[in-house]
Amino acid sequence: MPWDESTNPEYGKRLLRGQQLIENGVEPKQLSDKKYEVPSQSKDLNYIVTSYANSWSCTCPDYQFRHISCKHIHCVVLWQKLSKKIEEAHKEKSVFAVALNGGISCKFCGSSKIIKYGKANNRQVYFCKSCARKFVPNEGFEGMKYDPRVVTTTLDLYFKDVSLRKIADHLKQCYSLDIDHSTVYRWITKYTDIIGAYVATLEPELGDIWHTDEMKIKIGGEWRWLWNVMDERTRFHLVSIVTQGREIQDARKAFKKSKEVGN
Repeated sequence: MPWDESTNPEYGKRLLRGQQLIENGVEPKQLSDKKYEVPSQSKDLNYIVTSYANSWSCTCPDYQFRHISCKHIHCVVLWQKLSKKIEEAHKEKSVFAVALNGGISCKFCGSSKIIKYGKANNRQVYFCKSCARKFVPNEGFEGMKYDPRVVTTTLDLYFKDVSLRKIADHLKQCYSLDIDHSTVYRWITKYTDIIGAYVATLEPELGDIWHTDEMKIKIGGEWRWLWNVMDERTRFHLVSIVTQGREIQDARKAFKKSKEVGN
């Protein structure tokens, strides 16, 4: 079994120092596809960090003597992750579909080369031939009378188990908005459908371990079992299913549904 250096007590200290380098404005200089230059914090020189397959090396004394990931290696790895996130943020400039020439274009790349790709929650799903991604054209906040921040606050409070009337009272006290609780209900109905349709288009990158939990609930005066399955690594909620019993066949139903979502 290969040694996991993250079990080393010194690993966390070096990881924190690598993060501090990024926070202090240190930006690794990329020399090639696998080689980076990181300035020393105590001397007037630079260290070379190199990637070999799934491992890293550094010319600093810490790595040369101890052969564990130093702060310069952690700095480069973190910088790579941040650079990737920034690049993805630039690519996905809009979370809603853009209409061009009276038609629908891909909300990720803007291409008009799209085809219908089934439905999710009674909403049409499209597939982009240019970037090979699925999407649902959202109505978003178009035509809404109120500020989108008010609507998102309403959704946040609702999913934190705040009642409709208390949400309406919160909007009145904090935003001076006289909104009836029935309006709040319509917002929740509208946007949960949009969110549900969007989530149905996602393809999660799941780990190898899933956790299942079951609990007894009462529905219509009768007791039922609620099964929830979640991926351990990503915390992605795979499925919720209600069964009459808590037998092996009931567990298999939950596992079968989870595999359909996971695959």
